[in-house]
Amino acid sequence: MQIDSADTRIAQIMKLEERRQTAMIAADFATLDQLLSDDLIHVHAGGNADTKAQYFTLLKTLCAFVAIERPKIDIRFHGDVAVITGPMSHTVRIIPTGDIRKMDAFGTQIWTPHGDSWHLVLYQATEIKPHA
Repeated sequence: MQIDSADTRIAQIMKLEERRQTAMIAADFATLDQLLSDDLIHVHAGGNADTKAQYFTLLKTLCAFVAIERPKIDIRFHGDVAVITGPMSHTVRIIPTGDIRKMDAFGTQIWTPHGDSWHLVLYQATEIKPHA
């Protein structure tokens, strides 16, 4: 992660992103509800997009996160908007079958101020595959 030590918002966003990841693995929907904007758009690696309610349904019925790795992220600010980009690796358990799947992707997230904190308003994952 590239850090501008003069910008204290970096540490705040990083802490919120770590809370989000922990909540995803723990299926802590109360924490996720606090962190995710009510008008969240979550774009999956396959290109389909979910609202917050649809995403929560997916997490409750289809896939449970086992691990989330974000080895190197970049946090930049454009005015009051925080943009996080970087590689990620997700390991999920498919709830109906119990199968474990791992996906490597590049993620983009947009966080906006909300009261004394921030909300995640956009999440997009693009699966990383070798060039043809």
